[in-house]
Amino acid sequence: MALSSRNAVGVLLLICAVAVLTCARGPAARDVAAPVGASFEDVPTRPGVPGVLVVLPSSVHTREVWHSLRDELQATFDVVTRPVSSDTTAADLMREVHAVRPRCVVLIGNQAMNLYAQYQKQERGPYPPAVVLMASFFEQQRSRLQNTTGIAYEIPGITTFVKLRSFVYRPVQRVGVIHRPLFAGYVKEQRGLAAVEKVELVGYEVGDDPGPYQIRRALDHLSRREKVDAIWVLNDNVLLQPELIAKGWLKMLHQNPIPVVVGVGSLVDARLHFGSFAMLPDHSALGLQAANLVFKLSQEGWKAGATPVELPLSVQSVIDLPWARQRLQFREDALDRIDRIVQ
Repeated sequence: MALSSRNAVGVLLLICAVAVLTCARGPAARDVAAPVGASFEDVPTRPGVPGVLVVLPSSVHTREVWHSLRDELQATFDVVTRPVSSDTTAADLMREVHAVRPRCVVLIGNQAMNLYAQYQKQERGPYPPAVVLMASFFEQQRSRLQNTTGIAYEIPGITTFVKLRSFVYRPVQRVGVIHRPLFAGYVKEQRGLAAVEKVELVGYEVGDDPGPYQIRRALDHLSRREKVDAIWVLNDNVLLQPELIAKGWLKMLHQNPIPVVVGVGSLVDARLHFGSFAMLPDHSALGLQAANLVFKLSQEGWKAGATPVELPLSVQSVIDLPWARQRLQFREDALDRIDRIVQ
């Protein structure tokens, strides 16, 4: 795919936009709702039964989470579901909380979490305990909310690196990561975890609002000077803007192919050849885990703020098989251990 062609760039931008809009994005991102008609059925309310308010955008992945969450909770709680869109405001959410008076709120996705944070700024507490999931870098944002816990969406880098090593003959000993200043602490933490498994995480910090040139320069430095074996891409929506993917990441990666590890399945696309491998939460299992967290809170006095953030208990692997076979020295005996193959 020749990125110097204007038409090719336009196609890339379109593909990138579709991929990015379906993934879990960074802290400032807004979730994009599916078309009206993707409804959620509430469990009928029952006298004396406590309610759980579920707030989420309507998408394929959020519906997977919602189904398993609802099925697990509905025998014990009235599950009241309220989809949100780009037009939903904190005042809208406040009205729902007042109307439902839930024992607990489940916030699925970045926008739901951001709306709850705004609601807490606009109204005095106490606030219903909340469980957050499918929100980018929730652990780093948790301080914005009171009486809240949840499940991190990001899979620790070392989990992904070790899994990738089991799928390929090519060595994975040095991994590069491009990050903004906001994520310096997170990268430092992940570097320590990676060192336990003899993986060296090499960071390259760019500005708060980088352009394509900064991305290309960072990739060139990591691949040519640092000679990393792979690149790890954080779930940071600023770095994953379609134009940055097309004119920054892909322009360099197509010139100097290197394995790219991502945290969302939609970025593993045979048309893009951007992400070659992904590890992400199993969304149905994530709903079940969130339901168990609600039950745990109910048994421990609904003290969400004192409950540690959990890591996903079940993950899925995704691989760009043609690219892996061509560039990664792929182990054919690993096919049975990969959850989704893109080709």
